[in-house]
Amino acid sequence: MLSRKILIIFFISFIFPQNALSGYGFGASYDSSEATSLGVSNQLLPSFKSKVSLSNPSTWHNLLFTYLNTSVNVQNSVFQSDSSTNFSLSSAKLIIPWKQKMAFGVSFEPFLNREVTISDSTFSSFSFNDEDILFSRINSSSGGPSKGQLSFGYKLNEMDSFGTSLNIIFGSSRSTRNLIVDNENHLLQSRDYFSGNMIDLFYSTNRFKIKEKPIFFSVAYSLPLNGINVENDSYQAFIDLNDNNYHDVNDFPNVGQALLPLTQNFKDELKINSLKLGGDYEFSPRKHFQLELLQLNNNGKHNLNSSVYGGYIENKSKLSLSYIKFAQPFSRDRLNFKASMFFQNYGVKNLENINEVGLGLGIGFNFGITGNQIDLGYKLAKRDGLYLVGNETLHSFNLGISIGDLWFVKRREI
Repeated sequence: MLSRKILIIFFISFIFPQNALSGYGFGASYDSSEATSLGVSNQLLPSFKSKVSLSNPSTWHNLLFTYLNTSVNVQNSVFQSDSSTNFSLSSAKLIIPWKQKMAFGVSFEPFLNREVTISDSTFSSFSFNDEDILFSRINSSSGGPSKGQLSFGYKLNEMDSFGTSLNIIFGSSRSTRNLIVDNENHLLQSRDYFSGNMIDLFYSTNRFKIKEKPIFFSVAYSLPLNGINVENDSYQAFIDLNDNNYHDVNDFPNVGQALLPLTQNFKDELKINSLKLGGDYEFSPRKHFQLELLQLNNNGKHNLNSSVYGGYIENKSKLSLSYIKFAQPFSRDRLNFKASMFFQNYGVKNLENINEVGLGLGIGFNFGITGNQIDLGYKLAKRDGLYLVGNETLHSFNLGISIGDLWFVKRREI
């Protein structure tokens, strides 16, 4: 007599090499890629020098020297008893000013992060000839698209300036689904290739005043020149006989016997528009209070089911408040100090919205006659409403260095 007894117990554990948002859609966006801006929790307003933001080309004409800036990031994610840490290069940027009238820049930084692994262990007992069969599943993704930027800034007059950045989106990510049946690992893998272009427009002015003290005001609008397209390659499932999580000659079917990947093209998967508004008030010499607002919307088609959780972020709102004390140029006062707090909300399609609140701290040290600078930024963020996760705590550290040099100056003949 055949008897069947089915007992299903779900045990879910999460490992986040970067952060839990990476499981939504095509991954989590990067808020602050540079150490100079992490401490103030914004990108639009001055944070490098008293009149310069490395992320806002409309301020670059205020630079006296050419700067090469690089930043590295260490991020720790904590959920319940799980903790993981990730190290990465967060940005590399070259800015070349010209006669305090205009500036050019080129940069590279990550755009979206898809580093996430979800282990869903499902135990199923099927009694057949007194033998139990066990199942478990693991879904993971890694990589993500990057962004190359070509930027230009121009001083219109003593009050106004504008800037623009062309963003070239490129790169790939990999997804793996594991179904483990009685210690036999069945794998289904796919790879996504991203391509697209976006443009950022910036305008800054000093026309507004409070008690005869000017307020620096800046606005930025980002829009797609064309949507971000995704080419998806889905590979034939195989049994990973040597458990190396890679398709090779020892698997079944082996890599030489496998079918060619199924390729599908998805147009306009991501179409991102964003608006940033910010104001900077110097209430005392070299001491600034800043406020910045962000509204981002994603109007992409999302025809490719890429989300680990089943939902994607369709909009984001952010408010940040900051205090900065800048160093006195060409003096013994060499330290910049930054402190901030921010509030952020993520609107998620088909799932609960995510709320985030956080604090930022930063310090910068100036050295050398060309205004070289070392920056250290720290951000503490707490999120709630994450799908199947609940709450998450993030600790982010950015270390950056900016080296200045004098370019395009004609040497005096002796």
